[in-house]
Amino acid sequence: MGRKPYYQEDGIVIYHGDCREVMLELEPVDAIITDPVWPNATPELAGSENPELLFSQAVSHFPRLARRVVVQLGCDSDPRFLRTMPEELPFFRVCWLEYVRPNYKGRLLYTGDVAYVFGSPPPSRDGTHVLPGRCLQNDSARNKDIHPCARQLQHVQWLVKWFANGPVLDPFMGSGTTLVAAKRLGLPAIGIEIEQKYVETAVARLAAVQPTLELEGPAVQRPLRVASSPKGSSRASE
Repeated sequence: MGRKPYYQEDGIVIYHGDCREVMLELEPVDAIITDPVWPNATPELAGSENPELLFSQAVSHFPRLARRVVVQLGCDSDPRFLRTMPEELPFFRVCWLEYVRPNYKGRLLYTGDVAYVFGSPPPSRDGTHVLPGRCLQNDSARNKDIHPCARQLQHVQWLVKWFANGPVLDPFMGSGTTLVAAKRLGLPAIGIEIEQKYVETAVARLAAVQPTLELEGPAVQRPLRVASSPKGSSRASE
């Protein structure tokens, strides 16, 4: 039986549920760009009691769904967390997502996040043949009110711009930063989130977003279809 989206507008689809269940019903997208529950994540997040198990079960769906996967982690997150990434998605590169204003965590100067790219690179286009690996955030504003582990929109939009060439999936959507970035860049996207309060936050954020035309090497937009199941429910597809 198909699953009805919680939200569907302007090429953006949100499902409220467990990504391990929802992904069973999805058709392929171009790229998965996500920020999963980290090993040292805030305890209040769903799945934080065993993030390794959650991630290993989620990534088992990735080879069927996407050509490439981008996983964003903190600079103090153990990259061995990614050892369960399927062999069908070989490692491609690391990207450094730097903060213009670092902060401290004990003795650690927290200078930014790290994104790990797996799978095949996006097709070469004018202005995007050579794929960069560094994004320096120049907006120091931070908003921890929307999510305890909110990612910087500028970083996520940079990842979407360079590593997505069509519909994007974020199975650990949180407050919807990946979907906001995709909408700004004119790309369709699917988000999955298990916690109701963050789904509502994402919907509110998306309502305030207008697509921007200020792109370097603009991503290519492809329509996101929502196909009706035989029983009349909807599911997202490329």
